[in-house]
Amino acid sequence: MEDTILSCWFDGYNRRDWDAVQGIYSDDALIHGKDGPLRGGQAVVELAKKWLRAIPDCQITPLHTSREGDVVVVHWRVEGTFTESIRDIVATGKKVAFHGLTCFRCRDQQVVEHWASVDYRPLMSEEPVATVK
Repeated sequence: MEDTILSCWFDGYNRRDWDAVQGIYSDDALIHGKDGPLRGGQAVVELAKKWLRAIPDCQITPLHTSREGDVVVVHWRVEGTFTESIRDIVATGKKVAFHGLTCFRCRDQQVVEHWASVDYRPLMSEEPVATVK
């Protein structure tokens, strides 16, 4: 079950298949993070589109996954070109890479709760993108 949800989330995001991404969330899913609380898959899609305006060639790669009960935790990496400022972070026009963690609580083959924590420091750095993955 969780494998399907994660596949839909990461593959859907990278293909810009917003119906697939939205479809894994329950209508009243609670999304925690810097932008929220938000509710439902449509809110997740709108947030993703906001990030894609800033990093239009963005690709997200799951690196590590852990499960306990109904919660799946994913450590992921985003790579792309930072072309439009976001969250008071000035765009550099350069390639960037940054990491984050997302926790998905699942029930009945849907995400019912979602937490995200992102390390934005690489977006604010003039240092070259690290190649270590």
